[in-house]
Amino acid sequence: MRAIAQLHGVAGVTNHIEVRNAVAPDKIGKDILEAMRRHADREARHIQVAVHEGTVTLSGKVHSIAERAVARGAAWAAPGVRAVVDDLSVE
Repeated sequence: MRAIAQLHGVAGVTNHIEVRNAVAPDKIGKDILEAMRRHADREARHIQVAVHEGTVTLSGKVHSIAERAVARGAAWAAPGVRAVVDDLSVE
């Protein structure tokens, strides 16, 4: 501020810089997890799951191959699943 105030033609300097408290790391982590949950909830609404005699059929739309892999992995991880039919489309 002193360096600026002494420049030729400068009539005045006002400092509007505000120092805020740092965000706690656990708060950042919590915010990220909440955002991930909201995203997963939105994506799950576009997937239909049908189960017949241990065979799970997934249908609907996902936005990426990664989302498709997550849906398939979740289906395979469920107890009692013997087969997964992937009828998901990637858009």
